[in-house]
Amino acid sequence: MNSKVLNIVEKIERVIILVLLFSLLLVVLYSTIVFLGLLFNGILSDIHNSFSENNILIHLHKIFGGFMLVLIGIELVHTVKMYLKEDVVHVEIVLLVALIGISRHVIDLDFKHLEPLTIIGISALILVLSVGYYLIKKGMGIKSN
Repeated sequence: MNSKVLNIVEKIERVIILVLLFSLLLVVLYSTIVFLGLLFNGILSDIHNSFSENNILIHLHKIFGGFMLVLIGIELVHTVKMYLKEDVVHVEIVLLVALIGISRHVIDLDFKHLEPLTIIGISALILVLSVGYYLIKKGMGIKSN
């Protein structure tokens, strides 16, 4: 009786994970299409007045922010996929997603209006996540790229 209940729970859990995986895939696909549409539409519509230094920086800022969002989605898909394959959450992937998320946040920051302590805190967070990622990769015997 007890093993039947556990089997049912595992099957329901697997269905939920598959639904989440396909939902996340749809979101990443939609985000990629929207990102590419906005990218090319922005390039074509603002090409004549995008050569001022301020406009170029604003466009690049938006482009890299959008790119990082899509990359975070792809890493999340990879995390769920690995969970389905091995039934284990890989800490290095979670740390990598966190690093990408923090990097995206840093791209959006206005450093002119930030407190120095906030900049130090963000720097420390990036450093700790990077060291953690490196140590986990080193402990696994896999070279980090």
